[in-house]
Amino acid sequence: MINIDGLTFELTDFEKSATAKRNGIDNTLKGNDVDDYTLLMNVIVKIQKKFIRPIYVSSGFRSKALNKAVGGVWNSQHRSIGSEAAADITAGNTNDNKILYETIRRMVLLNEIILDQIIDEKGFSWIHISIKRIGINRKQFLKL
Repeated sequence: MINIDGLTFELTDFEKSATAKRNGIDNTLKGNDVDDYTLLMNVIVKIQKKFIRPIYVSSGFRSKALNKAVGGVWNSQHRSIGSEAAADITAGNTNDNKILYETIRRMVLLNEIILDQIIDEKGFSWIHISIKRIGINRKQFLKL
């Protein structure tokens, strides 16, 4: 899990995965993936500045092999297919995640940031956010 304090977040943080490391899976951003995740990184930094408290990224980029290893769907936005990027983020607990979700929702509605999907996963256990670098960002708010 990567702590985002607005100052030390780096693009390579999206590549970090205990599953990839354990299984010897290459999870390196390549080509357009770099552009996709740079855009998402900049949005997360804006969210953290508004939220003020630390945000943790529990899942970022997933290569095809890593996505398969973690049981992700084939077209997961974490895979950066089609010029998009996704991350699962948390503020550390469900109560803070509710506040983080509401902060993100307000920022999207006020056009302070652009996102494709904002998903409350499993009763605010974490929040999935995604963005499209090319195409229309749908501003979808979902609960799974």
